[in-house]
Amino acid sequence: MAEDDVRSFADERRRLLSRLEMERNQVIRNVDTCRIRDIDRPFIGDWSLKDIVGPVASWEAEVVSSLRELREGRRPALLDFDQAKLDEWNNDHVERKRDLNFWSVFEQLRGGRGRLLEELAHVSDQDIATEGNVQNRLVLSIIDHDREHWHHIAARLAGMEGVRHTGPESVPEEATSTTI
Repeated sequence: MAEDDVRSFADERRRLLSRLEMERNQVIRNVDTCRIRDIDRPFIGDWSLKDIVGPVASWEAEVVSSLRELREGRRPALLDFDQAKLDEWNNDHVERKRDLNFWSVFEQLRGGRGRLLEELAHVSDQDIATEGNVQNRLVLSIIDHDREHWHHIAARLAGMEGVRHTGPESVPEEATSTTI
């Protein structure tokens, strides 16, 4: 591999990790901007802030598990995600966190990022930076998922009804569109 290729992969890795940090920071800033009453009361549709933060944390945990499975030479179950079950998956993960207090769920969001970065440390620059590669698509799915949710929160805070489309039709579709 040429030195320029190695440098390009390393640069792309840094760019992706920077985007991960930027999008997550925006989620956290927007959540921090919300009122305490929005934590457990409907904020966007029927979902409270806790209902929004919970599946974001859960999705990231799914990606961490998928990266670990790839490292162990196994096909991640996430790659077989049935797009038709997205609402069911979200509702299931909201229910799983129903009895937790918001601050525990918020800490899962923060802690999950540390576990993600630990797992990404095992992924080569080339694997993470190559467009269309499974690891690349999984990272992009987290970036897009964070962006989707912070845009919804920002729109609500601004008193806007909707939010402009920010990425793929669905995060799972992006993650599963790659084969190994």
